[in-house]
Amino acid sequence: MNPYPLINQLCTSASVLSVICIGFACGTRDGSEVAGQKEFVLEKVDSITVHRETELRILDYHSDKQQFLAVDIVTEEFLVMDESGEVVEEVYRRGEGPNEYNSGLLAVGFNQENDGYLAQSSIEQIRFDETWAVKERIRFASYSNIVFYSGPKMKVPYYRLSKDSELYFFTNFFSGIPNGVGGELDADIAANLIEQYNPDKEDLEWVMPYDLELLPELEVDEKQKERRPTPIFAMNQEEGKLHLTFDRSREVGIYDLNEDFALIEKLSFSHDSFSPSQNAQNIALFEFETETFGILYYSGLSEAATATRKDTDPDYFPFMDATLYSLILLHKGNMQGEEIPFPQICDPRAEMLPLPGKRLLLREKYRGGVEPEHYKYFIYELKSKG
Repeated sequence: MNPYPLINQLCTSASVLSVICIGFACGTRDGSEVAGQKEFVLEKVDSITVHRETELRILDYHSDKQQFLAVDIVTEEFLVMDESGEVVEEVYRRGEGPNEYNSGLLAVGFNQENDGYLAQSSIEQIRFDETWAVKERIRFASYSNIVFYSGPKMKVPYYRLSKDSELYFFTNFFSGIPNGVGGELDADIAANLIEQYNPDKEDLEWVMPYDLELLPELEVDEKQKERRPTPIFAMNQEEGKLHLTFDRSREVGIYDLNEDFALIEKLSFSHDSFSPSQNAQNIALFEFETETFGILYYSGLSEAATATRKDTDPDYFPFMDATLYSLILLHKGNMQGEEIPFPQICDPRAEMLPLPGKRLLLREKYRGGVEPEHYKYFIYELKSKG
């Protein structure tokens, strides 16, 4: 069974984990001063079992319909599931017909504000209605050509300026995915970070200045200065905000989607272990609720330590080791005193899906042997204690 792809999200090492938050100074908050303390627990509140013999990946959740949207990696079917994990609809749309697609999909998700679904590749976005009939195809020529050989890995990154307005969507900007921009760049590309489709122009445009003063702090590879850092982000549609960090960063930037990505503020955080020589990197960013964020990162392992572990386990790979992943929590700009360890029972390479109510959907780790006939997920909720 192939290992699951690296995507954005989290799991916990016990059903209840304590978190102590320490304060920040005013302005750009850097954690240097102690303010009020607040204690949280991350508590397991539910589990879901999906009975499926072929591998699937859950990509999105619709809170009003209380449904999950997934893709079968083997059959390429879209799966709509209820909250118990029961598949209520299976749809195959691969082909050359009027309601089909033949491009390699990167992302699939619900059209949250309207009925229907969105599917996107590096050359087009397809808008399906609730019966999976194609309502619209938007073809574009993106600067980046991103390919996922195992099918779509995430929901479509889009936003609206208001609930009833046309949607904008990113074409080169996916959380946790290198955007492929490098080498000699045209002036407008070099000056900006995000390529997006603008429905008013009915065309692509470059937005968000690539200005290190406005962006979260990041480590620049001196040998490859022209390569862009890997973005790690979450969008809040209701508040019109983009929360952004990078794979090698110690800040979260908050930007106003309604004001041309204007910087609102930056929040600083620190890692217990973040060595470039061990390929340490941020993996995902979650917004549990307004002003409460989690940054999942991978601390990596030295070559010597990796070799030692391979002596006893030839199949050992650091990126599959859940003990090398940790979660940093920020609440109202305050960073927790201790990091939350990633649990060994969960798969750090599988999908991890934020849910309403400060909850996360996390996948149980596959332990080898017989091919699974079902997949187990756990739901955890972040709760205030006391």
